[in-house]
Amino acid sequence: MREQARQGADRLVECAGIRAGEQVLILTDDGLQAGVCDVFRDAVERRGGEVTIVQMRRQEVARSQPSPVAAAGITGADVVIELTTQFVQHSEARQSGQRNGLRYLFVGDIDEAMLAGPGAVYADFNALAPRIERIAELITSATTIRLTTKAGTDVTLSAEGRPGRALTGLATNPGEFGAPPCLEAGVIPVRGSTQGTIVVDAYCVELGLIDEPFTVEVANGRAERISGSPRAEELTRILRDTGSPHAFEVSELGIGMNDAAMMIDNVTSAESCYGTAHIAVGTTPADPGIDIVHAGIHVDMVFREPSIEIDGVTLMRDGQLVDS
Repeated sequence: MREQARQGADRLVECAGIRAGEQVLILTDDGLQAGVCDVFRDAVERRGGEVTIVQMRRQEVARSQPSPVAAAGITGADVVIELTTQFVQHSEARQSGQRNGLRYLFVGDIDEAMLAGPGAVYADFNALAPRIERIAELITSATTIRLTTKAGTDVTLSAEGRPGRALTGLATNPGEFGAPPCLEAGVIPVRGSTQGTIVVDAYCVELGLIDEPFTVEVANGRAERISGSPRAEELTRILRDTGSPHAFEVSELGIGMNDAAMMIDNVTSAESCYGTAHIAVGTTPADPGIDIVHAGIHVDMVFREPSIEIDGVTLMRDGQLVDS
């Protein structure tokens, strides 16, 4: 499997467009599977990059920000590759770095099995990028987005004045962010605008794969009630235990665009599956130009076969793009 894992790591490192002599920080933690960091280091060094590895210790309460030393390392890098199991991508350090030209590659919770494939890592990132960018452009010009599913999801949100997010996996130009193999188009909704019902029937961060769907009632941008299964009660407890008033706030909409991804117990694969969408609560993604709302947690809730309307025009019907 090691040779196959090397191939997978090479595909992901290629997404950063590393050039000879560039300073590359591999940011990781001690929850990562042994050997994974090594294959990424090898892939960077084959391209002539100089690697520095910073390993943070996992914390009992999920780490959501880089340690001060790690944050300082980000400022000195040309490229950051985050290989963590407690994700720290939503940070001012990343946001500031991107404003100064940093290329940031987030590869969360990756292991040798995913690297070896088949699955999300083996998507054709370059071929899928134009489709993702086109949807992000539609969202940039949008006012209102509505998502429904046959399972019962019916939620609307405002995208007015918000740039569409094109997560193509690629970060080859200064200031770009990629999260391969997570490929999605989406938006950070206007704060307080999300209304309606989400039926989570595929995957949820902190809970894993969902075999008994549960319901999230959203009003004025907040998850006011989570119910329908014991997992719903567990999620409510997890969000409350953060102690943050922002943990229940809607912070992201994503539309899965990776047609090679599989619905497995891994967030980067599950939330990027083509034919799904997800709505997150908690910390706001750290895109440049966006005010980060910190909650100490970011929970993506994935549901299957969405129908999506952008300003009343159908983009996706039952999980399939229309006219695409």
